Amino acid sequence: MRVKLEALPLDTNGAQLLRNILVGERSNPAADALIAHVFELGARYAVLEHPYTDVDYSADYQTFYAVAFKDYPRQTQRLHLFSQDVTDVLEGPFEAQTEGLKQRGYLGFVVIRPISQGPIGRTVLNYPVPDDGLIVRRAARARNRVHLAGAELHVEGAPFIQQEAKVGACAQAAIWMAALPVHLRHRSPRFTIAEITRLAVTPTDAVLSRALPAGSKGLNPAHMIRALRGMGHQPLFDVFKAVGVSVPTGYAASMVLRYLDSSLPVILAMDHVGHAVTAVGYVETPGGALASGETLDVFTRALLVHDDQRGPYRLLPLRADDVDHLPRSRLMMHDDEPLTVETAVSHMFVPLPPRVFLPAHRADIIARDFLRRQAAELGPEIVAMTAIASQEAADTVERFYAAIQQGGFVRRTYLTSAARYRHHLAQSNASPSVKLELLDRTLPHYVWVTELIPRVSVAGPGTARPIVGHLVVNATSSSDIDSDLLVAHTPHMVTHRDINSATTTLGEIDERAVLIDEDHPYQGRLRR
Repeated sequence: MRVKLEALPLDTNGAQLLRNILVGERSNPAADALIAHVFELGARYAVLEHPYTDVDYSADYQTFYAVAFKDYPRQTQRLHLFSQDVTDVLEGPFEAQTEGLKQRGYLGFVVIRPISQGPIGRTVLNYPVPDDGLIVRRAARARNRVHLAGAELHVEGAPFIQQEAKVGACAQAAIWMAALPVHLRHRSPRFTIAEITRLAVTPTDAVLSRALPAGSKGLNPAHMIRALRGMGHQPLFDVFKAVGVSVPTGYAASMVLRYLDSSLPVILAMDHVGHAVTAVGYVETPGGALASGETLDVFTRALLVHDDQRGPYRLLPLRADDVDHLPRSRLMMHDDEPLTVETAVSHMFVPLPPRVFLPAHRADIIARDFLRRQAAELGPEIVAMTAIASQEAADTVERFYAAIQQGGFVRRTYLTSAARYRHHLAQSNASPSVKLELLDRTLPHYVWVTELIPRVSVAGPGTARPIVGHLVVNATSSSDIDSDLLVAHTPHMVTHRDINSATTTLGEIDERAVLIDEDHPYQGRLRR
């Protein structure tokens, strides 16, 4: 058996050609959305590779299809998409194909499974191109290596897959779409949908046994948490809508965004429609704050989600006011009405690293409370000390504390490693004096960073919003809220809090402040 490569021009009938390859004449909204996304990326040519052995479908095949009476093919097809014609490359000498394919604008691939109920298998395509003045933040992106005709190609995107209703339902698909980018970025173990289902249904209970195979008709939150834990993650679960549960407006969006902004996909459940999706990014406005509040959601229009039923890279607006500012063709719809985070998302699951024990919202509260307490209790004293060296600096500090008390800053809180924190700080345009104070600090492996962003700040696709300071919180602790803050940089001051100082007794904290003469706003961390 030989692998065949078919070059397919995507001309005026290109959309219909792709539809015939993917689903034929069957109705499939996810396939229609995928095809529309491909053409928005600028696809002009496709290469169909067959047969192709896909690890995910092979696991499904062994679990269910191989033992079914009906004969199912063992092999899949893989569709590669390019922005330029590749015919001449494939017809040319083999030694020239490797470099030739790399230069033809690789957009990603789609694995096509030989099953009618869910033909779209493992798929990785580039993120949407920003339009309408919006900025796409690719939170859950991962670099995928692809081999075609001896060439190693690369695509950065969020993995997508359709449920196939025999081995797994939307819950398993959502877990798979959240777990695979974590595997690709952090080299954690890789799990197929068949393996995710096995972890979720062991032990099998009465709820699971209402469908055969067990788990094929869906999972409840306990089953999903069991699967995530079995995969080696530290699952974080939070409820936004339930009997007896009431959360403030904007709470769900702010919670989800902190983890997305940490490059962690977030699984979102929507109880009233009986569905689960995976958030893989968000869409930000380049201008100032859109709403009241002090968290990242005030700059955000929508979440970017993978929905196995509606397709990849759908938009889930945060608020009803955001709907008209987004392309309608990408909106998450139910009964012809747009869904929003505020009205639809009932709970979330986050696959945290095993050593992270402090939730994002607690880290944000620690930063918020420290700033408010410092402004109220020490602000005038710090202004006076700063004035000894520079009245201009003292005026800056006074305005800063006034803005803290008036809610004039947005707190952007995200998880990162100590190494990545230092790398970003070293490469930033922060004051050399600030870098000198912070780069040699001993930190735990994971930290929460809270950046302080003026509400009127401006961002661009290739730039982050400017910040006036940041705080660093220990992410590996959950027992003592007073010892979690490690570093705080505010205008013209760095506060160090050493919880492991050799000069203090057990349980005490060595806290000291250093005045910074030369200080200025600097760029926050860029989430491309």
